[in-house]
Amino acid sequence: MGKSNVRRSKPVQPKQQTKKQIAFGRKEARQRRIILLSIGALALVILLILVFGVIQELVLAPSQPVAIVNGNKIRTDDYQDLVTYQRYNQYVTISNMQAGLDQLQTGEQQEGNEFLVSFYQQQISQMQAQLSTIPQSALEELIDDALIREKAEAEGITVTAADVEESLQTDLRSAFAQTQPVTGTEELPTPTPVPQEDVDHLYDTILGNITISDKSFRLIVQRSLLREKVQELLASEVVSTGLVVHSQLIKTETEEEAVAAMERIEGGEEFAVVATEVSTDTTTAEQGGDLGWVTTGQLSARYGQALEDQVFALSPGEMSIVESNETFYVVQVLERDENGPLPEAVLDQRRSSALTDWLAERKASPDVEIERLLKDCLLYTSPSPRDRTRSRMPSSA
Repeated sequence: MGKSNVRRSKPVQPKQQTKKQIAFGRKEARQRRIILLSIGALALVILLILVFGVIQELVLAPSQPVAIVNGNKIRTDDYQDLVTYQRYNQYVTISNMQAGLDQLQTGEQQEGNEFLVSFYQQQISQMQAQLSTIPQSALEELIDDALIREKAEAEGITVTAADVEESLQTDLRSAFAQTQPVTGTEELPTPTPVPQEDVDHLYDTILGNITISDKSFRLIVQRSLLREKVQELLASEVVSTGLVVHSQLIKTETEEEAVAAMERIEGGEEFAVVATEVSTDTTTAEQGGDLGWVTTGQLSARYGQALEDQVFALSPGEMSIVESNETFYVVQVLERDENGPLPEAVLDQRRSSALTDWLAERKASPDVEIERLLKDCLLYTSPSPRDRTRSRMPSSA
């Protein structure tokens, strides 16, 4: 066999790197590792920031307090829900009043309704202005509710989930009753039965319009019912007796006229006769000047503090002249009772304001600590409702 003509090449030997090249290569590798590690660390930081942002937005921020009342925190989400709810109700009221105004201003109905048109316009303007105060008033309402909750706990007053459900169902069905026809006789009208499915649909629709959850709204209703129960308790505790006097007066424009009237009475004429002839007080003149039984705080608003102080300083049978609010009066006390029954009008007013008066007293108490954490510039402003013309939420809340 002949020799092969194929020439075998010698294997290429790798080029030997210098020490300088080896060091440079290692430096480049190290720099690449540092860059990769830096990019990884940056990505991790960004991820952590995003995760923290989500946690802050969905978990931490809603639970942050907007106020602290005696150590009890008022949550941000509760505050935002209340602002949203109250603004929705205000928008619905404005929308309904605007619809009524539009109806008054169309066609023949406009004639003779100038007063009503003006009234509607003023009311709408006032309610629009009140929209800007809702964030602040909602915060104050939640502070009040915190104090009310303390009172309820001390008195053993509770509102159950069943109470809330009953209130919701009553108000929702009442909303239907205002729009549904009735059947039966005029003496005993029977509301048309409303299927529960329709009631539930109305509730879901309203919640969607307000843009708050069922849980949030039930909490609003729960606070409202608790407020009502505490108000009832405080109203029942209003004292029904106190200092009362039975008095009468004659009102004159000058001191000379008052002196002349008093001299006639001292001369033997009946107080009632002189009062009917002389007194310029349209409230009492026809009754012979008789004020009836009154208690402290009733007379000052109409006649001035000077007259009230004088009336309660007199003993039964005493009579005097007093100047009050640049007007002269002859006053006489007929009877006085240090612990008599208070006038019904006074009792009604004190009962209706029992909760308001109690809250004012509690807030002024040195043992109540209230810390408002929201500055004016940070007060929450909810977005406008998606539909301001839909059904209003039940009134109990």
